[in-house]
Amino acid sequence: MRWGVVILLMVGLLSSVAITQPVQAAITNIGAGGCPVNTIVGGDNVVQNGNFAQGAVGFTSQLINRGDGVYPDDNNGGGFSIQIGTIVYPPFETNPYIYGRSFPGDPQRDVPPTDTYFYSNPSAANYQAGNGRVNLWTQTVAVAPNTTYNFFAYFDNLLDPVKSANGAADPIIELRVNNTSVGTTVIPKTPDRWVPVQYAFTTGDNVTSITLKIDSLTNNTFGDDFAMTQINLKQCVSGVGVAKFAFPPEAATHNGVEGFRLEYWITIRNLGADPVTNLAAIDDLATVFAAAEDWDVLELSAINESGFTVLTVNPAFDGSSDRNLLATNQSLGPGQSARIRLVVWVNPPEGPTVFTNSVQLSALSGNVVVTDLSMPGLNPDPNGNGDPKEDGEIGVTVSIFSPYQTWVPIVTR
Repeated sequence: MRWGVVILLMVGLLSSVAITQPVQAAITNIGAGGCPVNTIVGGDNVVQNGNFAQGAVGFTSQLINRGDGVYPDDNNGGGFSIQIGTIVYPPFETNPYIYGRSFPGDPQRDVPPTDTYFYSNPSAANYQAGNGRVNLWTQTVAVAPNTTYNFFAYFDNLLDPVKSANGAADPIIELRVNNTSVGTTVIPKTPDRWVPVQYAFTTGDNVTSITLKIDSLTNNTFGDDFAMTQINLKQCVSGVGVAKFAFPPEAATHNGVEGFRLEYWITIRNLGADPVTNLAAIDDLATVFAAAEDWDVLELSAINESGFTVLTVNPAFDGSSDRNLLATNQSLGPGQSARIRLVVWVNPPEGPTVFTNSVQLSALSGNVVVTDLSMPGLNPDPNGNGDPKEDGEIGVTVSIFSPYQTWVPIVTR
């Protein structure tokens, strides 16, 4: 009898423990704004054939594959078609109103250009079968537990904004991760451009795979023609930024030759909340000064001032055979900045001359390679949002030499 009481108590205790254990969600939805502030997308794209360069492989769709390079007419059942480059449809119209074009690339998210894309054109029967929803693309991918990712793709409304202005619907796109939606996005006819749609989330414990979906909720066959390409799933990681500032040239003699002294300040910053390691800052002076009569590196040093972490510079840097400004194994903690002084002597050619220069920065954020191309000035991230690759935050540093001579004619009589 006593043993029975003990057993019952033990069972009750174990049951209580099992019930109170926390339940781990498969994903935590961060939202449609993309990677959180002070992080950027980085690393390899986990999605297979996201630019459709391999054709209609690596994914499933509720739409019928009508074949490559054809018009998936919704009056004949709709469907999708993999297209290449510029297209004009419908082929049987005297005044066609559907135009497709190549994707130009997105430097901010390290996405290259591509000529191939998925042309979506569901039929009324497709929408009816899905109660207004049509799954265009589904793929299951491998992920790491407790890791933040950004799921994003690019969409282009294919309808001419003038010819289709009267009553044509705009495509409505929804991204889903494990059937969790980030909400819907309308792809407008104006402005006529490729539009990124994104969905950031964090995986839970023991999550090693997830299912990604892209659906059309347009529910209108007049206007739902659109293209999509460069479907990506990349990690959200700490970014790095670099800026390069040029002081005005100063006349200087080097080894008995007249020329100019150029001083640059290179500012390097960890823009995230995690350490970055294996910093490399490549400055290709041989290409920059290829048109010069002569040039030489006079000084490379770390600036030791308040607010800056001192990095070790590369004593072998010469801007030609060795182009890395930094020694090996350099790192920056969260939010840390470093500044380097580079002094170059140059003998420019005769006439007005412009030298343009950039520094290519790379580092490891965890096990992910992150990069940046310098912008002119002292601040790698002027708007302070942790993403140094936005419009206006990349550009060359310029040095201008404009030697003018005034000739006064002498008249003899």
